[in-house]
Amino acid sequence: MRYCDLHTHTKFSDGANTIEEMVCAAIEKNMISIGISDHSFTDFDLRYCMKPGSFNDYHREIDRVKAKYAGQIEVYAGLEYDGYTKLENRELYDYLIGDCHYVKTCDGYHSVDHAKDEQWQAIEKYFDSDPQKYAKAYFETYAERTAINRPDILGHFDLAAKFGFVNEDDPTYRNAAIETMLTCLEITPIVEINTGAISRRIRTTQYPHDFLLKEILSHNGKVILSSDSHRPENLCFWFDEAVEVLKRIGFTSMMVLKGGKFEEVGL
Repeated sequence: MRYCDLHTHTKFSDGANTIEEMVCAAIEKNMISIGISDHSFTDFDLRYCMKPGSFNDYHREIDRVKAKYAGQIEVYAGLEYDGYTKLENRELYDYLIGDCHYVKTCDGYHSVDHAKDEQWQAIEKYFDSDPQKYAKAYFETYAERTAINRPDILGHFDLAAKFGFVNEDDPTYRNAAIETMLTCLEITPIVEINTGAISRRIRTTQYPHDFLLKEILSHNGKVILSSDSHRPENLCFWFDEAVEVLKRIGFTSMMVLKGGKFEEVGL
């Protein structure tokens, strides 16, 4: 099966390689299309976002590579659009992946996925050492930001469970996750199946969890595979396995970006 991978990172944010190197790797993998989706600017955390002044260069380089490899692969300009980003010139992007990297408290923004210790410190200090309270705050933020930003794809939806502090079998957690997912699907019906934590050996399963995939299917949501790759070798990582997961759940199709449009293809 030929794949499309729209969640990728380069040296413009926290990736290890250039845009051209990522595109060349995608050609070697015989991919249908690749999207470059570096992190949007967050003025309160500069560790892995694109910097002010780099966006014009970002688009120029994507356009250059797109033209150079036309006929070999489709290249798209995307953005991993953090919930708290103030975005200008949205029309310059072929798609936006909406997500939430932070939980906001009385004294600032706290990263959900940067480091295990950092996540626990926030849970301990601001949420009474209760991971379920933390997850509830995360989902509330995710729903709020989705309603405001209206992205094209819902990104790594259940990221709050990344480091294992949250019990994904807890009914309270599941109810909050399902409620938020259904709210967000009404705005953005495409959800990414994100395999990035598997390639980095943090998790053994994809985002979203199987129980959420069942809800997506039952409410006519659509899915798209993404690697959240920061290196060429991780493009399309675990995609064959993800297809088998989707088939087991009951999906018969997924979305790809092709010819400038999201298109449904059979599994």
